[in-house]
Amino acid sequence: MGWAGHNYKTPRGGGNRRKGKRSGCKLHTRYGDGNGFFMTVWKVENGKMWKGKIFRSKKQSEIAPTTSKTGKEWVSVTLVMSAPMEKTVVQYGMLNLQNNKVYFKEWNMIANPNGGVGGYFGKHISKN
Repeated sequence: MGWAGHNYKTPRGGGNRRKGKRSGCKLHTRYGDGNGFFMTVWKVENGKMWKGKIFRSKKQSEIAPTTSKTGKEWVSVTLVMSAPMEKTVVQYGMLNLQNNKVYFKEWNMIANPNGGVGGYFGKHISKN
């Protein structure tokens, strides 16, 4: 089904030519920078290259960070994903300000710019 159907089946093979990598994530500007938070992600799914942008909307930027019970600071972000000949998909997530990881609870996914060479964007595997 793909992103629009929220049915995640990662294809076997495919991806870019760098060792069969099928996803990536890059942090361009950090939260608090003058230009605002901006991250890009990509993922190959069902043979299609999906590209996404993670950012804080103007409305989200007006809301101060929230501190969780564990002491971590969080802000909401928006993800816009697109692929050729597919509907654009919008999802909302939470950015952990301490490690720049973005969590998408509804999809059980994570965007981690520090995850290996070229970052990681895919299934969130909890240590708990």
